[in-house]
Amino acid sequence: METFQIVAIVFLIIYFVFVIGLSIYRRMVKTEIDYFLAARKFPAWILAVSYAASWFGGASAIISADKAYSGGLSAYFVMGGPTIVSGIILLFLAQKVRLFGPISQPEITEARYNRTARTIQAVIIWWYMITWAASQMIGAATFVGGFFGMGYAAALFIVVIVVWFYCMFGGFKSVVTTDLGQFAWIIVAMLIVFVAALVGSGGFGNVARVVRQQEKVNFFNILGNFKFSLFYIISFVFAWTISAEIWQRFSAARNVEEAKKASRGALIINIPLYCFAVVIGMLAVGMFAQKPEGHIMVAIIKGYVPAVLAGIAFAGLLAALMSTMDTALNTGALVLTEDFYHRIINPKAKEKQIVMFARIAVTIMAACGIFVALAIRDLLWVLWMASDILAAGVFWPLILGMYTKWGTAQGAVASMSLGSIYVLWQYLIDLGVRLPSIIPTWPGRSWPFSIFWGIVVGFVVFTVVSLLTRTAKEKEKADNFFKSLKEKEA
Repeated sequence: METFQIVAIVFLIIYFVFVIGLSIYRRMVKTEIDYFLAARKFPAWILAVSYAASWFGGASAIISADKAYSGGLSAYFVMGGPTIVSGIILLFLAQKVRLFGPISQPEITEARYNRTARTIQAVIIWWYMITWAASQMIGAATFVGGFFGMGYAAALFIVVIVVWFYCMFGGFKSVVTTDLGQFAWIIVAMLIVFVAALVGSGGFGNVARVVRQQEKVNFFNILGNFKFSLFYIISFVFAWTISAEIWQRFSAARNVEEAKKASRGALIINIPLYCFAVVIGMLAVGMFAQKPEGHIMVAIIKGYVPAVLAGIAFAGLLAALMSTMDTALNTGALVLTEDFYHRIINPKAKEKQIVMFARIAVTIMAACGIFVALAIRDLLWVLWMASDILAAGVFWPLILGMYTKWGTAQGAVASMSLGSIYVLWQYLIDLGVRLPSIIPTWPGRSWPFSIFWGIVVGFVVFTVVSLLTRTAKEKEKADNFFKSLKEKEA
């Protein structure tokens, strides 16, 4: 075993002991609010860091660097662009989410429409969280496997078991607390990799020379791949704006002002981070004549970073992957617990029973994520799959329902149902199932272009069905919803 691998193992063992010990300590949680919202006691700055860490995970860094190696500066829009645009929109949503203060996001949908709409949305969010967790599992498994030379499945199970353990026992408190440590660690790891890339590449001057020799057109032009950049943003923003895990953090804030501060803080943190990852990928052009097998980050750490620092950097990036994975598991478990178990299966459940089921729900989430990660090993494809589920199925009913009165329960149910069917149909086609394409050739039938028509379908269906079913009862329901928000604001 190489020295850098031994160092990485030592750091990981220390880290795992810490997070597992923390999760056992956090087992003192006794109520659902405590398990999923930390009893709304975390200050804004901690929620801001947790928000940033849940989005800027190891997968974001890995994908950004890999795409930047081949596409240059425009790769910022693959992950960074959607994150920033979503973050700006969420600045305006934070206040309204905290005013309502739901335990789970579908609560808002039931209050605005009805229980059927809430149940459908809960299923979609659960589906989203499974696939999102799976994308992080894929990233972690390939990262660990490439670094240690071990099999994909073995690496997958090792990482997921650790994350599952501290999520199951500690709940949201453990997730947020470990996010702080994981976030600090990834900053250190990124600095180490950046310095190594800067030195190993010969600097930006040498990179520019290599780019000219290889005739990489628009490598330094951030708008050089504009069509793809635009649709990356469209594909992800419609989903990330309504990501239940971020709304969970707003709801966990002490008050409205704290929620707004958390939103602003996360946006400020996220803006430079993706630039950092993209620059590392661009520098790698001066280090590797062709893209190395696996990921750029792994290749730089293994080939250009001194042994001790390599172990620290590897462990930091893995911790970042885990910080996003634990968020997906916790939020998915929240939906299973609150929207299915507590709301439908056992409405009279006591707090002890709810917390017990919440731990079972984390286990269910982990098992489902492993299944997807074993079946589909393309990180970006699975991340796209997760996002399109929300974009086509939930965005219009949720956002228009919170800001306008004309939407109806029938419109919401129809939009969610048909939007989800559209996404599922596209997945089956991409997986090789011989089905007729149901979308036009413009702007394109492959991702990221395909979601454009899913968003259009969701909006048209929501609008048409709502206008056709707008009754006095629906109008009264909408009036009561907005009246309750005004009362909370007052």
